Amino acid sequence: MAQTKFDKQVEDGLEQGVMVFGRFINGAPLDGEPRPPGSLPRWGVALLRVVLLAWAGWAAWMWWGIKDHDRVIRVSIVAAAVAVPIVVIAAIRGRGRRNHMRALVIPMSMALKDLLSEWDEHQRLRALNIPIDRSFVSVRLPDGWHDPGGFKDQMRELIQDRMGGQWAGEWNLKNHPFNVVFTPQKPKPKLEPPEKVDFFSDIVQKAIAACEPGQLVLGIDERQRPVIKEMTGETAMWALSVGSGGGKSSFLQMIITQLVRQRATVIGIDVKMASINCFEGVEGVHLYTDPGNIGDMRSAISWAAREVEARNYVKKGNPRKNFDRLTLILEEGNEFGDASKEWWNENKEKGDPASDPIWGDIASIMRMGRHVNVTIIGVFQDLREAAVGSRGLRNMFRMILMGNYNANQWKMIVNTTPVPESVDRAGRMMIIEGNRRVWIQVPYADPEDFRTHSMELRAQRGYSTEDLYGAPPARSPQRLPSLLQESRPLFTKEVNSPDQQAISAADEGGGEQPAVSMVKDDPLVLEGDAASPAVVDEPEEDVELLPLAEISRRLAEEGIEVSAELMRQHKRRRNNFPGGRLVDGKELFALADLSDYYRPDDEEEVVESDDPADADQDELDAEDGAVDDDQEDDEEGDEEDEDRHG
Repeated sequence: MAQTKFDKQVEDGLEQGVMVFGRFINGAPLDGEPRPPGSLPRWGVALLRVVLLAWAGWAAWMWWGIKDHDRVIRVSIVAAAVAVPIVVIAAIRGRGRRNHMRALVIPMSMALKDLLSEWDEHQRLRALNIPIDRSFVSVRLPDGWHDPGGFKDQMRELIQDRMGGQWAGEWNLKNHPFNVVFTPQKPKPKLEPPEKVDFFSDIVQKAIAACEPGQLVLGIDERQRPVIKEMTGETAMWALSVGSGGGKSSFLQMIITQLVRQRATVIGIDVKMASINCFEGVEGVHLYTDPGNIGDMRSAISWAAREVEARNYVKKGNPRKNFDRLTLILEEGNEFGDASKEWWNENKEKGDPASDPIWGDIASIMRMGRHVNVTIIGVFQDLREAAVGSRGLRNMFRMILMGNYNANQWKMIVNTTPVPESVDRAGRMMIIEGNRRVWIQVPYADPEDFRTHSMELRAQRGYSTEDLYGAPPARSPQRLPSLLQESRPLFTKEVNSPDQQAISAADEGGGEQPAVSMVKDDPLVLEGDAASPAVVDEPEEDVELLPLAEISRRLAEEGIEVSAELMRQHKRRRNNFPGGRLVDGKELFALADLSDYYRPDDEEEVVESDDPADADQDELDAEDGAVDDDQEDDEEGDEEDEDRHG
């Protein structure tokens, strides 16, 4: 039987009714259009529709079937009283969701148009899921979607631009439905070293006990682990560029204690007289800390350079020879460089180079020392090239520790950008070893505890000078600063003890001090009339010949205070001054001769010179200092002419 037009209309109507009923039950829009932004979830719409349909059926049955109109009215009133607040609350809460959809979801779905070109606008909107709390971003991908090249990175960058921060995507392209879920990457917590580390704590002592010879514990890093570095090979020479209050003293005390544990010999140069004095008396630790005796410090450095030379000679004959460690510590390198240059300008002889040669010895140690276990630790407040003698030595410090620095210091030493922020905390330093950088906190202890522990280590582990081919130079008696010296006659028999050379703190103050008396000089003799020094090829046997600067230092040890410059003046103007000897082009003198010459004579008192020309000249030279030899000859010639005419 043929299907009539009416039958077809009935069939289509039933089909449309079933589809509408299905949409009504499952919460989908009845017209088939996408749900508007901010609407209730689909399950919520379906629940409301089912409840409304159930209430309508029950009310109809009660109203027309049972005729219980009052019950229907009462239930309707109660249901309305409950439903109205729920609808109001849902509408208020839905306002935020609608704003979220309009401000973020819809614009982002439109931005995905080029990346999801297979879907239309409504499909992209349904495919994008972003909760209000923005905890994740889920994007459903079309069936068969693949990355044609760079789409994954573009989508991640889009999410990061819209959501802010760093996001990571988890892609599902194997199981249907395909999708990608982006989640924010949690920022890694900033790790920092501890604020303070005790040198005698278990973690530090265990790390020190595990160190091999040449390995030293420098501090605790950001992961609370000890940092151990080797003072061998390419990192045998260390430098510190640390500002004031950065913990340089604690670092040196900790390093010296570990060197003592490894039976090393330590040469400490410290013009500040504060950082390493606590190791006074520890065997094998030789300290030169008197800023009034810069010559001692220079002699110690030169001795270390000669030790390097001797060790290399022995190493050449015995390549397997291993030497005990010898470490030179140069504290306050900036101040030492200035003081050493000043000392050299005051004490150099005629013909000596203008530049300070001590940096040549330091350069020799740095170039040749690491092969024979001789190392240097230089400490500077500012590691400029000029601070190391302008000899290119700064680049030879292959491991640098920086602390309490500024941007200019970083650019000058490391020369990388961006400049890491300096931490203004005592003991906080950054280790720079090539491209590797790590922050540490330097272990700390009381200086006396470091000294006591070092004495105990020497007693337990011993100390040997077998690998030393000479002895470090002896230290001169410490000279008092000028403000603590008492004015007194020079070279008179009244000077009997060192106690008379200084005034105590209780005696300081006002009051007139006695004037300084001058030694009676012989009549003024021009340099041309003085006896010329004997010229010999070789010094006599058993006679030690020394320059005037060294003789001045040794006379100070005997209690005879006379500067090298004053001796040069007397040599030029006194005919009874002991004669010198020319050795290799330099005029040298016998220590015994000058010791007898300047030792006070007990049989006759020393009075001021009767020769006014000699006294005036000595006074002028003492005030103005040394001048060039050619200029002095001209001045003396003028004085001779004045004497002849007047």
